[in-house]
Amino acid sequence: MECLDCVQATARLHLYIDRELTDEEVTVVQQHLEGCQHCECRFHFDLRLKKLVHERCTLESAPPHLREAVMRLARGECVDIDADLKQRIKSDLQGY
Repeated sequence: MECLDCVQATARLHLYIDRELTDEEVTVVQQHLEGCQHCECRFHFDLRLKKLVHERCTLESAPPHLREAVMRLARGECVDIDADLKQRIKSDLQGY
């Protein structure tokens, strides 16, 4: 069975987190994570980050005005953000 170095393991972390690896690849990544504290910490950080992004960026929970602004930005249109929203965004980001 293949052994991974840290670069190879890190390159596979997102696929591992998203369960997009074969059973054999999962086993190889898990073996590396069990033996490498640095990569295991990176895995837990990436996993928490992915969960946070999912929780904070889910469209179903975004207010209609925010969804509209995002769609306008995606189309390349200019969007004004009101002062209250700017303050809420800053407050949310201060914890990170």
